[in-house]
Amino acid sequence: MVLDEDVHRTLKKRKAETGINVKDLGNCALRSVLERPLLIEVIARRIISSGLLSADEFNELRRDALQEITTPISDTASVFQPTDNNTFVSGSWEMEELACDAERKFQIFSMWARDLQFKSIPLHTHEGIEFFLILSGAIMVTIDADSHVIRAPGCQIVPRGASHSSAPLTHDTMLLVILAPPNKRLPSWAEDTE
Repeated sequence: MVLDEDVHRTLKKRKAETGINVKDLGNCALRSVLERPLLIEVIARRIISSGLLSADEFNELRRDALQEITTPISDTASVFQPTDNNTFVSGSWEMEELACDAERKFQIFSMWARDLQFKSIPLHTHEGIEFFLILSGAIMVTIDADSHVIRAPGCQIVPRGASHSSAPLTHDTMLLVILAPPNKRLPSWAEDTE
């Protein structure tokens, strides 16, 4: 596995502090990240089996907690930053609006991997439905705390109001994104022509 320079520096610093080799430190960190979803499920089983909460009550609590750490798309300045090239960047993504119909029923974006750091867009929600059409490469998608990989050619529908995030997993990752209805907070070429 090839690590980013900042991660490698951090592991070397920890090695100096603990005397544990970089490989073992890296494996420990990866195991803790990979085991994190399992911890949530263990906690859920224990709370439900103890009778403290029903499964429905726990799922509602989990949804509320997820919403607490999710950025509403109305706060686009914290999710998407404009560039000088009339594109937007977020995480390891760069995106450009391709079309927005005059009646404002849908908006289409092209998205591509802008670097190899595999950084996600922050968890966020939309008022409308979002469609991902993966043209090349692969992405990691998280929808309401459930993560999975989608490879080209593939697609994913993000339901209205679902907390979601995505990250490119390959340097050649490219997709089309359709928002229906459009995001009113992102600038649109349709607004420029009105």
